Amino acid sequence: ASSAAFAQTNVTIYGVMDVGQAFVKGSTATNGTEGQPTVGRLDNNNSYIGFKGVEDLGNGLKAIFQYESNVAADTAGGMAGGRDTYLGLTGGFGTVVAGTLTHPLRAMGAKVDLMPGAAGFGTMFSVTGKIGSVQTGADNRATNAIAYVSPSFGGFTGTVAYVNGEQQQVGANRAESRAYQIAGQYDNGPLYVGVGYHAAKNINSVDSDDARIYRVAAVYTLPTQTKLTALYDNTKVENLGGFDKRNAFSLGVAQGFGKNTVGLQYGQSGKIKDETGSLNNTKTSIVSAIYTYDLSKRTVVHARISKLTNQSAATGNFYVNPVDANGVTPSAGSDFTGYMVGIRHSF
Repeated sequence: ASSAAFAQTNVTIYGVMDVGQAFVKGSTATNGTEGQPTVGRLDNNNSYIGFKGVEDLGNGLKAIFQYESNVAADTAGGMAGGRDTYLGLTGGFGTVVAGTLTHPLRAMGAKVDLMPGAAGFGTMFSVTGKIGSVQTGADNRATNAIAYVSPSFGGFTGTVAYVNGEQQQVGANRAESRAYQIAGQYDNGPLYVGVGYHAAKNINSVDSDDARIYRVAAVYTLPTQTKLTALYDNTKVENLGGFDKRNAFSLGVAQGFGKNTVGLQYGQSGKIKDETGSLNNTKTSIVSAIYTYDLSKRTVVHARISKLTNQSAATGNFYVNPVDANGVTPSAGSDFTGYMVGIRHSF
């Protein structure tokens, strides 16, 4: 059966293994002392394995599939799914896929992030993917989703997606959760620009708990191997009692020197506003420095340092591999620092 499948479809096995020796700590809000003493941990930076294939159906039409799974490289955990997995058709009309898909807004965030694979602590998702301590979903993947991606027109492509809620809840103020996305991007030569909109209805199946997100991202690479990145995100969450909204942004610069690259990026989640006005001391900021050395086209050594700072009423934490995964429950105003040296291999 396997031989027959491989004879009919071109199947590719691929993936990434990425681990790093990290040291992280957290300070309390009151006096800056260590609320989480320095702890050493071997971080798994989104290692994964994937299988993808294509079958030529004739007349320019092709069937495509992909199965991609997270792999716990640090603990030898088995395949756990959770990554882009879909079935679809592609041709001159574009591409239609259905399954578990990356949000177009998440793809923009990953495109501008300087961390290898936009993985591990220190990514700008820590400020762009949250409002307060709540993850908006903009920097996650969507299950039960269907999407259309247009053909490329001189480097421009468009994406529209719908995320099914799957369940119709019962009871007072209950409704089906669902989401919509529309995005466009230009990716040609040294310039990348992406613009996207995300609308989530009835978050957690609660009627009138809605969110909407606007995002713009850009990357420009100079002939001097200098990479400049920028992202702006505007998020608003509404409910029957009012709303919360905030602006967030990130800026980055990376410089290549042969096989070496050094980079610095800064992100900030601005002051939260609700129906009563601005909420004081609700900003979160993060700064990360990164160094990479290419051992080959597929193997990279990387080192980083990241510092996330909260104002006294802010509750931000690292978006990936947070510090509170080590036994501490951070309070508002806690700050977090991480150091790491790691290796990333693509196959």
